[in-house]
Amino acid sequence: MHVKSVFVLCLVLATALAASDDPPVVTTSQGRIIGTRLEFSPTDPELGRSVDAYLGIPYAEAPVGPLRFKPPVAKSWSGELQAIKLGNRCPQPSMPIGKLTLSGPFDEDCLFVDVFVPQPLPSDAAVLVYIHGGGYMMGAGILIEDLYPTPLASVGDVIVVTMNYRLGPFGFLSTNDDIIPGNMALLDQRLAMEWVRDNIKAFGGDPGRVAIFGESAGAACVGLHMVSPGSAGLFRGAILESGDAAAPWATLPDGAARRAAFVFGKLVGCERQTSEELLECLQQIEGFDTIVENQHEKLLQELGGGMQAFAPVVDGEVIPADPNDLYEQGAINDAVSIVGAQSDEGMFMLLLVFPNSTDEAPFVDSDTFDAIAQFHLGSLLSSEPIVIEAAKLMYGNASCYGLPDCDYLDSLSQLVGDVIFLCSGDKTARAFTKAGRQVYRYYMNHVPTTTMLGKKWTKSTHGDNVIFVMGLPLIPSVNWTFTEDEARMSIQTIKYWANLAKTGNPNLSSLDAEQREEEKLPEWPLFTLEELAYKDLSVSMRNGRGIKAKECLMWNEFMPKLIKIAEEAKGCREVKETKDGDAGEGTCTKETCPEE
Repeated sequence: MHVKSVFVLCLVLATALAASDDPPVVTTSQGRIIGTRLEFSPTDPELGRSVDAYLGIPYAEAPVGPLRFKPPVAKSWSGELQAIKLGNRCPQPSMPIGKLTLSGPFDEDCLFVDVFVPQPLPSDAAVLVYIHGGGYMMGAGILIEDLYPTPLASVGDVIVVTMNYRLGPFGFLSTNDDIIPGNMALLDQRLAMEWVRDNIKAFGGDPGRVAIFGESAGAACVGLHMVSPGSAGLFRGAILESGDAAAPWATLPDGAARRAAFVFGKLVGCERQTSEELLECLQQIEGFDTIVENQHEKLLQELGGGMQAFAPVVDGEVIPADPNDLYEQGAINDAVSIVGAQSDEGMFMLLLVFPNSTDEAPFVDSDTFDAIAQFHLGSLLSSEPIVIEAAKLMYGNASCYGLPDCDYLDSLSQLVGDVIFLCSGDKTARAFTKAGRQVYRYYMNHVPTTTMLGKKWTKSTHGDNVIFVMGLPLIPSVNWTFTEDEARMSIQTIKYWANLAKTGNPNLSSLDAEQREEEKLPEWPLFTLEELAYKDLSVSMRNGRGIKAKECLMWNEFMPKLIKIAEEAKGCREVKETKDGDAGEGTCTKETCPEE
């Protein structure tokens, strides 16, 4: 649910174009697709491998004009397609962290997939489909041109598919009615998955062995596809990295989404009274992508603050009900899942608060703790003072509770991380398990030698797992440093992820009776409600039990009850004050009545 700072990633080319006179070609039902051959050249030469890349394949018509804010329409083409260049990125605001801006061009005509096929390819290869993160408002299937997921495809021995989907208002604006129901981005993703189902066999893939995976907002989308009836059967595995459908930011309340739609319309010159009028105006705007590029901050200000303006909504169809209610009903699609998070997720959010901090960690005093906790809890859960006090008591340093000169940085990071990312993942894992779905949990507390954000004080924070999933420690570079242990950790992580697509079990690369010794990984136990087992995603790859069980019990069970009591008490006070005011109207006391 964030904008990832990936400045580290742009420092090296992970792959190079291979000198070949015969580019790879596949033939689909629509026509021939001509790709390009890449060479993955890792620090360990034994891992080196060719990867065929098919870039910028359109899976949907350009969602412009009458198709703007509408479900995607499958792209129709025939003949021959030169798939040697990335497609347009979807329109989005500038990165608020670091100096990185995504390489363009940006255009509403942005619905493309990219396919990476390792060579030689096993027969009926498994497929990993990546749904990128970025707070529902930015990102791309491939962030940096020439930085492709070749390590994942090569080491995992799987086909990797990435996608672009509509972002911000283009993908999530909703009037909470049939005019603009919203969730266009989720339908984009579903159409991309349907494209994989219908076409991946031409690339050598098995449409029956597909796992979808995502990080942050991408993970929330994966989680929403797990509870979306229309997405059933499109994947057999789902990997949720620091995000899920139950996260307090994963969906927007109805009223908030509709208000954001009309406020947005006003900002772009479409101040209208009805949904029909708003849609008609928005669809007629020319150069819409450039108009909205810098509207995000203005929109949040107009809405009175908060963390996001556009997100998925419960529309009764794509998302049939509140995900928490769907969890209770056991209405969860049939897939094996990996669900996990980082040990210091909240540090990323604190970097947003302290963007100019150096390599030294910022000092967080009691007042700052209160203010930041109030913002996050108030915008996501409740702004009642008793809720803030309970959180501070749970996470604060008991030896200096209430003292102004205590440093609450770590406490605040844990609070924010648990609320925003980790404990909804705990709820998700439990709900999936209760519904009879197999779940594997992980918890990453390893601090990379080179972190995603480039700062050590952020520890193992939001997004650092991407380093290992995408295989950065395997790529030689003078701009970062990783240890041999971290390279091994990355290889193991990639294989766990790939195995989920291959067999539905992260431990097994095949269902043969005998696993080759070199394919064996440290055993990852299944998550159960009795054992609460998880994998410590680290160089040791040890196993543990009960990820922050006490904290998540508080947020998932106790805190909703406390919030309900606090809000009921507030309502009683307001009613009493109203009655007291009515009782006093038209009367006066001896002190206030004028003299006759």
